[in-house]
Amino acid sequence: MFSFWPLFRASRPVPDEGSREIEYDADWDVPEPETRRVVFGGHSTEVYGYPSSGGFLVLPHCNGVDLLFLQLSRFDPAERSEDPAAEDEHCARMRMLGAWWFMSADEYMTTQMLSPENLWRKTTVVAAWPESGVGVWVVVARKSDVPYTYLAPVWNAFSMEERCDVVKKLGGRFYHDPMECPDLKLQP
Repeated sequence: MFSFWPLFRASRPVPDEGSREIEYDADWDVPEPETRRVVFGGHSTEVYGYPSSGGFLVLPHCNGVDLLFLQLSRFDPAERSEDPAAEDEHCARMRMLGAWWFMSADEYMTTQMLSPENLWRKTTVVAAWPESGVGVWVVVARKSDVPYTYLAPVWNAFSMEERCDVVKKLGGRFYHDPMECPDLKLQP
C-alpha cells in the first residue's frame, strides 16, 4: 500500500520482529529548538537572536564589521547563550544593526522558503556607530533595492569607523540620540 508517511501525520511504521530497523523515540515528531546564533552560508552570514521577551531576530547579511560589533567570531559558528540576560544583550546589539523581528525561527524559515517576496519588501538598515560612542549614522533601503543601489561600498568597510565615513558619504542621516531613529527598533 502506498503511504505519504512521513509527510503526513499517520501512525509510524512498526518494524517487523527480527528486523534491524531503527527504533523511534516517543517524541520522534517534536523538532529540536533552534540554537544557532551564527550561520555561514554559501554567499552570506546570518546571525540569529532569541530575546527573552519572545520572537526571533535575524541579521541576514552580516560582514566582518557586523560580527565584530556583535562580539562574534568572523570564522566560527556559534550557538545561542543559555543565559537569558546574555542573550538579551546580544539581541540589543542586533537591534542596533537593524535586525528583523519574526514571531519564531519557524516563521522566518517558512517565509524564506514559501514567500521570499515578503523578505524582499523588508527594509535593510545600515547602522554605523562612531567609536566616540555618540550617535549613529543610518542609511536605509528596501532589501529588493539593495542590489541596485549605492550601498555596495558599505560592505567594503574594514571597521565601524570606516563604515561611518561611508554612510555619511552616501547621504546617511546622523541621529545624535539613537532612540530617535525610527528605523532602529532599539526597544525590545
